[in-house]
Amino acid sequence: MKSTLTAAALLLAGTGLFATPAVSQSNYGAQAAAQQPAASAAEQAPAQNPNAIKTHTPKISREASKAIQQLQKDVDAKNTAAIAADVAAANAAAKNGDDRYIIGILQLKAAAGASDEAGVAAAIEAMLASGSVTQEEKFPLYLNLAQSYASVHQDARAAAAYQQALQLNPGSVDATAGLAESKVAAGQAAEGLALLEKGIALQSAGGAHAPEKWYTRALQIAYKAKLPQAMQIAREWITAYPTTNAWTNALAVYQNLQQLDDAQTLDLLRLKRATGSLAPADYFNYGDLAVRQGYSGEAKAVLDEGFAANKVDKNNSSFSQLYALASQKSKGDQASLPAAPAAASTAVQLTGVGDAWYGYGDYAKAEAFYKASLAKGGDSNRNNLHLGMALARQGDKAGAAAALGKVTGPMAELAKFWLVYANTKG
Repeated sequence: MKSTLTAAALLLAGTGLFATPAVSQSNYGAQAAAQQPAASAAEQAPAQNPNAIKTHTPKISREASKAIQQLQKDVDAKNTAAIAADVAAANAAAKNGDDRYIIGILQLKAAAGASDEAGVAAAIEAMLASGSVTQEEKFPLYLNLAQSYASVHQDARAAAAYQQALQLNPGSVDATAGLAESKVAAGQAAEGLALLEKGIALQSAGGAHAPEKWYTRALQIAYKAKLPQAMQIAREWITAYPTTNAWTNALAVYQNLQQLDDAQTLDLLRLKRATGSLAPADYFNYGDLAVRQGYSGEAKAVLDEGFAANKVDKNNSSFSQLYALASQKSKGDQASLPAAPAAASTAVQLTGVGDAWYGYGDYAKAEAFYKASLAKGGDSNRNNLHLGMALARQGDKAGAAAALGKVTGPMAELAKFWLVYANTKG
């Protein structure tokens, strides 16, 4: 003969749900929301937390009823000193899966209330082993089990539980993020990164974007492990979130992972200028490189911008000396530049004049000279990169994409960043 639980137990074990405290991926944004502290069925509605643990109403045997009611009494009273003995007595009296299932639920309530993650994991394991768990209950149980194991750094067990959760719900971004973190914690950065990329793809269907944390975490993992995907992830981040902060950090990753010569560094600084991500130290480097490469007018303009924005101190001796040099060298320079390409000019000369016009912000004139240089067999990579830059600054996305897509070799990665700028500008 079987009896049902008392009314107090039904509040816990009915068609309600509650959640465990731990979530290893709680910083992944709204679509991977953190679980809330444990709550009874009456306190939390299913729509509020789809990953919280769901339970059904079990029927317990007459033989186990007394022991289970004593366990419930001590759990409700938070009589922690008696709970372990109560659990042992209830399990000894248990006659069926429902008995063991409700014992596990009561263990879970006690452990969650005490923020005992190891106890939470043990309780969920007991529920799963009872044989009374419904199919609907399995996914959130495995997800919360994985999160509890992750919180106590049992990474292998966490990974196994996340795998189970993903088998039940392959589209779960919470389980995907959790498994990724378990892989990273186990030293498997490439596998963890692949999972984060999967999670980003899952959340990017239909033109949506994953929460920004997914991109920054993926980039952090790729950068730290020196994985080749780092720069592509950086570009995906600024494509989805083209903020000044994103540009600053994405371009820092590019700069730190590349061996840049002076010309490449100057083109990087030009992109930082275009995206508003120049740091105070960049202004001096930009001005110094521009002066040394013959673009004093560009150096003066950049320093003027830094002074106006209070990014740099004009009274600082290094800046004041550099500014004086740029001002002196740029006198009459712009007026001396030809307004249109000359037939007698060499390809190298045409590129140089195009760069000078670019530095003065006349991107249309720069475009004409780069095209003329290409027509004369000028350096394809440099001219296409700079042509794409000039077209991007003019807002010509299609033209910029066509030019930048032709860049190969050491300049190709920077060209891809310029393409992101072209596509996200205004």
